[in-house]
Amino acid sequence: MKAYALVMAGGRGERLWPLSREDLPKPFLPLLNGKTLLEATLERIAPLVPKENTLLIVRKDQEAVARPYADGVRLLLEPLGRDTAGAVLLGVAAALREGADRLLVLPADHYVGDEEAYREALAAMLEAAEEGYVVALGLRPTRPETEYGYIRLGPKEGLWYRGEGFVEKPSYAKALEYLKGGYVWNGGVFAFTPSTMAELFRRHLPSHAEGLTRLLRGEPLEGVYGALPKISIDYGVMEKAEALRVVLGRFPWDDVGNWRALERVFAQDERENVCLGGGRHVALDTFGCVVYADRGTVATLGVSGLVVAKVGDEVLVVPKDRAREVRELVRLLEAP
Repeated sequence: MKAYALVMAGGRGERLWPLSREDLPKPFLPLLNGKTLLEATLERIAPLVPKENTLLIVRKDQEAVARPYADGVRLLLEPLGRDTAGAVLLGVAAALREGADRLLVLPADHYVGDEEAYREALAAMLEAAEEGYVVALGLRPTRPETEYGYIRLGPKEGLWYRGEGFVEKPSYAKALEYLKGGYVWNGGVFAFTPSTMAELFRRHLPSHAEGLTRLLRGEPLEGVYGALPKISIDYGVMEKAEALRVVLGRFPWDDVGNWRALERVFAQDERENVCLGGGRHVALDTFGCVVYADRGTVATLGVSGLVVAKVGDEVLVVPKDRAREVRELVRLLEAP
């Protein structure tokens, strides 16, 4: 089996502002003891997919920050952001040109707590990705999360389950139902044969099917990309795919989607505070806070349940239970 991996690292990670920015998005943040999420991702998959078969995709304006990570892996540059369906299109085109049997698509910015178990799940996904099937990574929910998509499981078929459909980000009440009903989180990792995805593009995203044909004819990428609508692979294809298989991952996992996620990933002190960055945190009667300081000192007194993030001259203070709303704050900051 000739497997390729497409590692998507082009997101902005707006909910981690002011640490994550347009010129330094989430995958490139040194959150893991000085190691970036992207570094950790590439190291995790290296024993499974050779570097020469690993495609790292970012926007062209992110080339400078991505280039240091392209040691042995190949860098694909998107002329402009076209969401994950555009990224998958470029990966499929490369895989078809070079005769790959399987394509594994994964985000660059997730936390994984057991690398061996992660690779075992991905290896099972590659095995399950026979012609005509799309394989998704599912994870057993640990809480009624409203920011993740879910997958409804059908009967077990050997190493995988039959998938019976995706459900996008639910309300809290629905998430509770899914938690009790045996649904799993959509881990955002997929495997398929390149020809299977080409056929799914033809059925469900004709714009991308045409774009794939044009790329394989050798037309310039800029012209092809400019004609693509901006849409995620989940909405554009995966939710409509009928032949779906799901491999369950059995390892600690988080998408590190906002500041609150850091308390699930990093060790807490005796008062359940998480303190990160190169700066200093001085605390008195402070409980259950996430504090980040790139330098200098952050002092807290008599507070609980806050995110306090100081990066350069910019400071964010927000209740932890509203951390997912930071994206709206960033858009307000960027408004003319």
